[in-house]
Amino acid sequence: MPGAPDGQGGVVCNFGVGRVFDLLRDALPGTKLCLPMLAAPEPNLRHRLSFPAEDIFALPPLRSVIRSQVYYFRTRQLVRRFASQVDVLFIRCPFQLPTALLGLRKPKLLHIVGNAYNVIVASSDYRGLMKRLALFYAAHSNRTLRRMVGEPDTRVASNGSEMWDLLGCRAGRVVVSSGLYRDEMRPRANRALGNPPRLLFVGYLRPEKGIHDLLTAFEQLRRKRPLKLTLIGGSDKTKAGGAEAAAHERVRNSPFRDDITLAGMFDFGEPLFEQYRNHDVFVLPSLSEGTPRTLVEARSFGCPAVATRVGGVPSSTQDGYNGLLVEPHDPAGLAAAIERILDDEPLRMRLIDAGLQDADRQSVEHFVGELLEEINILAHHPAPRIHARLGSV
Repeated sequence: MPGAPDGQGGVVCNFGVGRVFDLLRDALPGTKLCLPMLAAPEPNLRHRLSFPAEDIFALPPLRSVIRSQVYYFRTRQLVRRFASQVDVLFIRCPFQLPTALLGLRKPKLLHIVGNAYNVIVASSDYRGLMKRLALFYAAHSNRTLRRMVGEPDTRVASNGSEMWDLLGCRAGRVVVSSGLYRDEMRPRANRALGNPPRLLFVGYLRPEKGIHDLLTAFEQLRRKRPLKLTLIGGSDKTKAGGAEAAAHERVRNSPFRDDITLAGMFDFGEPLFEQYRNHDVFVLPSLSEGTPRTLVEARSFGCPAVATRVGGVPSSTQDGYNGLLVEPHDPAGLAAAIERILDDEPLRMRLIDAGLQDADRQSVEHFVGELLEEINILAHHPAPRIHARLGSV
C-alpha cells in the first residue's frame, strides 16, 4: 500500500492501513514507517498519517510487481538501511519485491493479507505473456514468503487460515483485519426489510471481486421479485477503465439496469457507514480474499452478509452463524443464499445479532492489540505496551 505527500508537509495513505499504523504508533511512540511513495495522492489515499516527516522513509513508487523490478537494488538498499535503525519489524505482505525483505536479521512480524497468485488468476489486468509473467512473480512471492516465515525470530499474523496453511506457519496467529473504531459501530435501529429489499456491494469493480457473478445473481432474483442493488466502489487505478468500464457496461446492458445504482467511491466514514445501515443484505462474491474488512463493517452496522468461501473469508464469517457462505463462481448459489436471508426472518435476525455480538472483537483496536501481543513476544517483553522501536514496512 503506497503513500503520497499531501501538499501540506504530511503523508496520506489508505484508510484501512493508515488507522493500523497510527494505532501502532500510539502504543509505540518510536515507531517508524517505510512505504512506497507516489508523487501525488490518488482517490483512495485520504487518511493523513500521524507520523512526523522524519519518521517516514520513502521507497520508490512500487506500482506493480513487474514494473517494480527496476527499483529492486534501490529498494533492497533502503529497506536494509531502515531495518538497521529499529528493533522489531512489522512487514505487510505480499510486497512487490519480496526478496528485498530476506535476511534482514531483525525480529519481525509478517502480516500476510492475501494470496497474490489467486488475485492475478482472476484479474483482467494481465493477458497473454504479461499474465504468465505476473503469475510467475506471484508464485515466486509465495515461495519467498515461505522462506521468510522460516527465518529466525519470525512470527506471522495471517488474514485467515488459507495463507497460514499454505506457508506452513508455526509461530503467530490467524487474525481478522479491521479498519473500524469501536465508537463508530452504531448499528441500524430499524431491522425491517426495505420495500423493495436492498442489496449492497462495497469494493473495487473488478473480476476478482466477483462483480459479474453478483450481477447475474441479482438478475435471477429480480426476475422473481422486486429488488434493488447498490454498487459502491470504482477502480484502484488512477484512470477508470478496463475492469471498471466492463462492469459499467454490464450494468448498462442489464434488463434491470433501472434497479441498479452505481454509487461510485465513498470516503471511509459516516456516509459509507450509513449505506450499510440502509441496506438489507451485504453481498461479497469474491474469487480471492484475505479477511475482507467490508464483512466486518457490514456486520457491525447490522447488515447480514452473504460471501464466497474463498481465502480467509471462512475465518471471518461462519456459515449460518454470522453470515452465509457459498462457493465462488456460482451465481445460482449466491442468489439462493440472498433469497434465504430475505425470506427467513428468524435467520436474518440471528445473523444480525451474531454480527453485533462479535463487533467489538472485530474492531481495529482489537486487531492492533493482537498485533502488539505478537510484537511483545518478538521484543521479549511481557507488558502490553513496549518501548522498542518498531519499524513498519
